[in-house]
Amino acid sequence: MMLSVHIRHAEIFLSCRLFLPKRSNGIGVAYSHGWGGAHVFDDLHSALAGWGFTVASIEQRGYGASTGKARLSAWPEDLGAAATWLQQRGLQVWAAGLSTGGTMALVTAAKRPDLLGAIAISPFATLERIREDYPGCREILRKRFGRFGPADFATADALRWAPRIAPRRAVVLHCTADQTVPFAHAEAIRDAGRRKIELWRIEGGDHRLETINRAPLFTRIRRVLTTQRGDLR
Repeated sequence: MMLSVHIRHAEIFLSCRLFLPKRSNGIGVAYSHGWGGAHVFDDLHSALAGWGFTVASIEQRGYGASTGKARLSAWPEDLGAAATWLQQRGLQVWAAGLSTGGTMALVTAAKRPDLLGAIAISPFATLERIREDYPGCREILRKRFGRFGPADFATADALRWAPRIAPRRAVVLHCTADQTVPFAHAEAIRDAGRRKIELWRIEGGDHRLETINRAPLFTRIRRVLTTQRGDLR
């Protein structure tokens, strides 16, 4: 079952698609979209709910029905608010996300030792590097966020933050044919983790994983989320 709710966080309200299981397994997933803001992994969230997970898929401030002004440096804070909301309902929580949301899931988990870990789909390594590797994003990001400041560059930096997730699990999954965020970004994140970050190489595919068979990948993600508790069946 999917419900549309708002999560209050300080002075803003975060729009959230809440995917509820018929019977909870005690694990929640706080999920963030990428810089485009589209809900492109509702199929994953529905599958997870069918397996007992509770998923809170937020719209970052300034996106969709969320209030506030878009601010990149606030993304881990907002994703963390969704994680806290799930924890308050008795769940152990993972951070997850796509693209910018994947980068920020790694940052959120690094900043929040109370989270189980992070799953990042097609993340970029740093804001500085993606602006160089994908020049077309500069105008897209400028229109959404305006001029970036030091806090934005310091926050959107998976090379700095992701290694701090250990000994908890951090998984990066990335398609080799991604034309938005090159696969080299995933390799850089893995290497920065000094063997503490797991990289799933997906041959071919695109940035949003829309051109691959997702079902086996969803099952693999399920295993990661449940193995943390040692109760995988």
